Amino acid sequence: MSEIEYKSIALEEIFDFDVTSNGSILTKTFVQKNKGNIPVYGSTMIENEVSYDYIKDNVEGIKYFDDCLTINRNGSAGYLFYRKGRFCINSDVTPLVLYDKYEGEIDLNYIKWVLEPITTEKFSHNRKAGKSVLKPIKILIPVNAEGKFDFEMQKELARKYQIIEEQKQVLREKIKELEKIAVVLPRHQNVKWAYPRITDLFCPQGGNSEYTKKWASENMGDIPLYSGATSGVYASVNRADYDGEFLTWVKDGLAGYIMYHREKFCITCHRGVLIPTDKCINIDLRYIKYVLEPIFRSKKKGREGDFGKNEYTSLSPSDIKSMKEVIPIPMKEDGTYDIDKQKEFADKYEQIGEIKQMLINRITELIEVAVI
Repeated sequence: MSEIEYKSIALEEIFDFDVTSNGSILTKTFVQKNKGNIPVYGSTMIENEVSYDYIKDNVEGIKYFDDCLTINRNGSAGYLFYRKGRFCINSDVTPLVLYDKYEGEIDLNYIKWVLEPITTEKFSHNRKAGKSVLKPIKILIPVNAEGKFDFEMQKELARKYQIIEEQKQVLREKIKELEKIAVVLPRHQNVKWAYPRITDLFCPQGGNSEYTKKWASENMGDIPLYSGATSGVYASVNRADYDGEFLTWVKDGLAGYIMYHREKFCITCHRGVLIPTDKCINIDLRYIKYVLEPIFRSKKKGREGDFGKNEYTSLSPSDIKSMKEVIPIPMKEDGTYDIDKQKEFADKYEQIGEIKQMLINRITELIEVAVI
């Protein structure tokens, strides 16, 4: 591949941006009233998801497209699809229609493979993929010895990209399998177990909605403020709402992931904290974290994605209060919780977790290897 000659070219040089998608007339209600067999696509992360149902062909005032690229302008902005056959798109999607003069010279499959990594990185739910920012984006297209676009080389590279992507998908599935593994240590016959409900030991509470980015900038200090991330500090502020050992969980975003704290800290409304009850005696919170996190993740609600990408799920305090799941906790002969055994199990969980994370990191590195 290193011997291939490329030409850098802006999207506006090869695509006709004067071609527009359908306007506000193309609503779901309108499509239902004109139901047919032509798919109508909205902004989605899934190529074949017909989110706006099917419409009749040749409806007056409606634009139709055939075999062209589309890119999400709003919502899941930047996602690019090569849609075959006849279809319609709503106003959240922009058509990338190739100029006629490049028919037979530019392979749209190749364009998809080289352009989408750029657009999905550049755009998001908060950064729209408008035409003004799409037009100047440059991509590299193979050229032959005469300096003309090499159509056959584009098709060959597209085939190779497809093979690589299929292998990456296999690796992504491996990561999903690893993440779903809930390590359960063997229930030793010489250990007695108690099975309290979550709310027997903890009272779930939401964080403080006052703690915004603006508030944090006006109240800087050395106290960690945690938000919806699964790890790391959101900001350092001058107020602490909690001091000691606590567990907090992500309420929305990657919901259900738990953090263990032994410090002064505070949390935003995107996190919740498990306040120990008067029954939470001789309890090792590290052990509880490892046992409880798989339960929380299994109860999350909302949109899921591959190993966290594009996931937006929620788990509220009321969701936790309504759970009927129990927590297995080792007991002593006298009926009290065995904190030493909990610490022993927590150490083992940590070791297993480190090994699992090491494997996930290694697979992620392989997935993210750039192909040039």
